[in-house]
Amino acid sequence: MRSTPLHGTRHAFTLMEALISMGLMTMIMAGLYAAMTIYLNLQTNSHEEVARTQIARTLLRQITRDIQSTVFVKEETAEEESDDSESSEETDESSETVTPETAASGSTDYKNGLIGTSTDLLLYISRPDRNLNYVSAQELVMSSDRTGDLMMVRYFVAQTSAGGISSDIAERETSGSFSGSAGLVRMTGDLNALGNAVQQNEEQDQISAAKVMAPEVRSISFRYYDGAQWQEEWDSTLLNLLPQAIEVTLVLQTPEPEDLMEKSPSEDPYALPDSSYVMVVNLPVAEPYIPESAL
Repeated sequence: MRSTPLHGTRHAFTLMEALISMGLMTMIMAGLYAAMTIYLNLQTNSHEEVARTQIARTLLRQITRDIQSTVFVKEETAEEESDDSESSEETDESSETVTPETAASGSTDYKNGLIGTSTDLLLYISRPDRNLNYVSAQELVMSSDRTGDLMMVRYFVAQTSAGGISSDIAERETSGSFSGSAGLVRMTGDLNALGNAVQQNEEQDQISAAKVMAPEVRSISFRYYDGAQWQEEWDSTLLNLLPQAIEVTLVLQTPEPEDLMEKSPSEDPYALPDSSYVMVVNLPVAEPYIPESAL
């Protein structure tokens, strides 16, 4: 007769043990998933940050090139003109002096230097056409045509709520439901062609001369150094002077997705925050600053 052992061998887990093991496995898998999600988000953000840095470097290089190509001819003041007339034996009475007031009103051909605010910068630069393909003033058709080396370059950010050309460009580059910044705009063209379009308020010609360089740019700001302190605005035609330097600040963001079904960066807790990049550009043709105490 077979004897029965006091403690029988077990061939399966109990229900409690199975539940505990499943709970532990779920916790481990959840931890691994969270760790992988954080790792992937950090990796994506690092790639995006590198891409932003490259975009900002490219934009600031182009802005620097344009600023340092600014042309400026200082107008003689009344005292300088009287000194010249006294020292010279013959004076040309038919010559007409261009004043800052007439230059600002656009009644003369005096256009050089720069006009800028904290968010908008207009430059008069000199740059030859790469193909040396020029036309006469009578043959001007589009702002892309070149009559000479003188050009106008304008920088601003297209905003849907800004109104005017800024809103028109933003609507052109985005869908109808979009609201906000459409990116950094560079408007450029021949001085005569684009200048006439601005003077005659021909918005279509100005819009055709504008190009969105980077939709990642949320804002751009400028400050102007006069040699003693920073200014928020500058007008070379009124001040008869160029600033010593211009500070350019770019703020880059993750652009809104074109597909409305995708999550917006503002709704993503792991989205990369805005990045700021600052560059101070000197103007080679600016006169050295001389304090009044030294005069």
